Amino acid sequence: MARKATVDRNLVLQLLKEGKTSQSIAAQFGVSRQAIDLYRKEFFRTGLLQTNVTPLPVTTRNSSPPITGMPAPVQTQPAGLQPEDVSLDQMIELMIKAFAALKRISELEAEAAKYRSEHDALIAQIAQLEEREKKRKEQESRWLHAQNPGILTNR
Repeated sequence: MARKATVDRNLVLQLLKEGKTSQSIAAQFGVSRQAIDLYRKEFFRTGLLQTNVTPLPVTTRNSSPPITGMPAPVQTQPAGLQPEDVSLDQMIELMIKAFAALKRISELEAEAAKYRSEHDALIAQIAQLEEREKKRKEQESRWLHAQNPGILTNR
């Protein structure tokens, strides 16, 4: 049976806050980088670790036309920011956030569908109320005309 390495979560958190890489922390504890990345993800989720990553601009190298309805991607990289300048930890943090956002897509689509159906039901209810109001005004007009045949109504 293999012995599991013991990792001090508080020390891992402190090292991450100091800006140490997952690989260097993993080497210190004798665990894999992925194990430290799991801690990092949990620290982000619980709010113990704040990100200091600035969002990277979207860049592309292909010349295909943009998808209809989507903004065109930025074609050039800003001066001074090169892919080599972004640390592996920053890339991992961005990937974690991207996958977390992708997981919420189905939830948000379901919520949008619910609001869409509620909207449609309210529109139908408004149409019914307008029809009732129209009938009520017609009945009132006929009643007034029946009571006083000489009265002209403009309703």
